[in-house]
Amino acid sequence: MQILVSIILMALIGGFIGAMTNFIAIRMLFRPFEAKYIGKWRVPFTPGLIPKRRDELAKKIGEVIVEHLLTGDMIKRKLEDAALQKEVTLTIQQLFEEKMSLQTTPDELAELAGFKGGKERLIQWVADKIEQELTRFLEEKKEVELQQFVPTALKESIRKHLPSMTEMGIERVKTYVLSDAGKAQIHIMLDKFFTEHGKMGSFAKMMLNIESLTEKAQQELAKMLTQPETEQMILHLCETELDHVFTKKLQEVLALDKKKQLVEQIRRESITFLQSEKWLNKPIQENLKKYETQIVANIIPYATLRLLEFIASHSADIMKRLDISSLIEKQIETFSLEEVEAIVIDISGRELKMITYLGGVLGSFIGIIQGVLAIWM
Repeated sequence: MQILVSIILMALIGGFIGAMTNFIAIRMLFRPFEAKYIGKWRVPFTPGLIPKRRDELAKKIGEVIVEHLLTGDMIKRKLEDAALQKEVTLTIQQLFEEKMSLQTTPDELAELAGFKGGKERLIQWVADKIEQELTRFLEEKKEVELQQFVPTALKESIRKHLPSMTEMGIERVKTYVLSDAGKAQIHIMLDKFFTEHGKMGSFAKMMLNIESLTEKAQQELAKMLTQPETEQMILHLCETELDHVFTKKLQEVLALDKKKQLVEQIRRESITFLQSEKWLNKPIQENLKKYETQIVANIIPYATLRLLEFIASHSADIMKRLDISSLIEKQIETFSLEEVEAIVIDISGRELKMITYLGGVLGSFIGIIQGVLAIWM
């Protein structure tokens, strides 16, 4: 009986020592938070491992997360995942539909966006932006030829319709020439011609019947306008002038004073439009209502997919610019040592307890062996 009690007692003592050793070792990971001194002599193992290596630990955690967990390739794969794209699209669609059930005017939206003073500040801000961007655009494009601003389809359409427009113009000129107003204008021009040529002109005017001369000139002009050669000549002139206009640079068409006038005019028109009470007080949802189905079914899915694809294709560069490892390092450095300890214990508390228990089990086992050996010896 005494032998059994001795073995049990040694097992309990060994278990206690083993458990306490592991418990103290675990506590020494965190405690003490600062170095302890006896006089000028620093007590060994102070501060604890984590407080002592805190900065290095924060840096390593940031590097590990960026290099092995939150990588650019991982972000790209996640953004390209069809399930995520569908979920994001659905979320945006639901949010849009929720907002469509509200009644939000542009004036109220300006207040929500931080434009205190609402309408007037919004109007001035938009007008200033329009002026700045238009001025910048005109300055940047001043050396660009006008044809660069005209879509190819529009240029082709103009050239395609130029013959018919020329024919229509000639027909209108002919109609005017044969009209009473045209005849009167020809008469005035002939009379002025003879008057400007002094005595010879006056003599010719007396010798000729100006009325019959006017009618003759009227008929000849009309006849000339109906000839194919005239139409071809005018068409060629129009094509040449059109090409000349297209090759002009923007600054040749818009001189400095005209450019300023254009910018100022557009600014004034913008302010006039934005000051419309009807526009500012009408809920945005009313303007979008007729497009709601198309926006939800087509525009939102398309825009969401394009946005996610853009972010995915630039994920590596975005991650590099965000410097995630530095952000994580700085965030960990803001934690107090008590918070770091609480986080680690919260994550691995069960495992740390098992290590303590394992120390007790091993200590008990060693105590039993020691007891048996002591009795046997």
